[in-house]
Amino acid sequence: MHLPIKKTVRLVLLIVFGLGLGVSLRTLADTKFDSEQETYAGLALFADVLSRVQDGYVEDVDAESLVSDALNGLLQSLDPHSRYVSPSGFEKQQERERREYGGLGIEVTMEDGLIKVGYANPGAPAARAGIKAGDFISHVEGDDIKGKTLSNAVEKMRGLAGDPITITVISPDQEPRDVVVVREVVQGRAVRHRMYEGVGYIYLETFLNDHLGRDLEEAIDLLTSENGGPLPGLVLDIRGNGGGRLDQSVKVSGIFLNGGEVVSVRGRQKDDNSRYNAAQGEKLADVPMVVLINNNTASASEIVAGALQDRGRALIIGTPTFGKGSVQSVIPLSNGRKGALRLTTARYFTPSGRSIQGLGIKPDVWIESFVDDGKENSRISEASLPNALDAIIRSTEGEQNGKDKDAIQYPPKDWPDDKDYQLEEAVKILKSADFKTRLRTAFEQ
Repeated sequence: MHLPIKKTVRLVLLIVFGLGLGVSLRTLADTKFDSEQETYAGLALFADVLSRVQDGYVEDVDAESLVSDALNGLLQSLDPHSRYVSPSGFEKQQERERREYGGLGIEVTMEDGLIKVGYANPGAPAARAGIKAGDFISHVEGDDIKGKTLSNAVEKMRGLAGDPITITVISPDQEPRDVVVVREVVQGRAVRHRMYEGVGYIYLETFLNDHLGRDLEEAIDLLTSENGGPLPGLVLDIRGNGGGRLDQSVKVSGIFLNGGEVVSVRGRQKDDNSRYNAAQGEKLADVPMVVLINNNTASASEIVAGALQDRGRALIIGTPTFGKGSVQSVIPLSNGRKGALRLTTARYFTPSGRSIQGLGIKPDVWIESFVDDGKENSRISEASLPNALDAIIRSTEGEQNGKDKDAIQYPPKDWPDDKDYQLEEAVKILKSADFKTRLRTAFEQ
């Protein structure tokens, strides 16, 4: 039940002055008395202004929206990531983080006009119906896929959980067959993998996934099996990865490290300070490794890049990362019924003590993705955002942002648009005879 705005404002005023009186009686000798009184006076002023806007503004106003905007104005004056989330927004955010959808549990591409299954989630309905990686889909509900875009074809396979769908499947050396699959709510996989130019390639899309660590280990096992033995090298691509969950970044880092620190979190209060270590038992010991980064690599993905760089486990290639090194705590208000407060409470630091906030991770080998046109190409970064939290420059060597490199490598002017220059160069470096020397040199700088 919602109170009318006037009653709400009067209630706010009563609460404000009641609290003020209560605090006054308890804190007459407290040095914070004047500051608290000013706070309550400000709240009373806000309630007064809200009441006058409701009564006198030229058009009807939505009080809930006004309060939400006021709260966000307050929070965004602190830094770009603190904000108030409305109840409906909080619910949608939780849904996005779960990455759930009604589908079949397959990852697909388009090949020769047909849908090709690149991966079938073992626990999802498509795999249970006998569909495997390498199969092709030619028809959905009797409708021919030929001539359709991949997005249109995939959209036809989506639907309400519990609804059946008939698809025509073509397996290697078999006749086409119709398969009935019942859609389910399936958690999307954030890992893509393939063998590329003789080395393993893994792309991590996001860290907003409860099973990222598990799926990454599975991808490594599948690549090892496909290669017929230990991988000669691995490219971990986290370009464009905007981050996500801290626990998953620690788990991902731990897959490539044998214990030791991954990241430390330092806040205003001692209770906000903690260190996170990798588990013992490295997945790919002694396998050469590079990590691809760019300016859209942020937050949890910067933790991974910073940890593998500081620990000398991988050569970092690409362009400087975004520099989002602050920690946000999501605090549900009244169990989420009144939304949530997303508040910046700490900063991230790499194992060597470098602050990520506002500084980001610099690559060991700076390789651009675009041809050098001789112009200054500015990038949006954390430091360029309004009210960005100040960086803390802290390093045993006094450097501001890790291992500086003067040389920037650009693609040749005739480089084709459909080829990934950063990936091509990363593979060359990974396969080069002096890779271990370059990695050791970068680590020692």
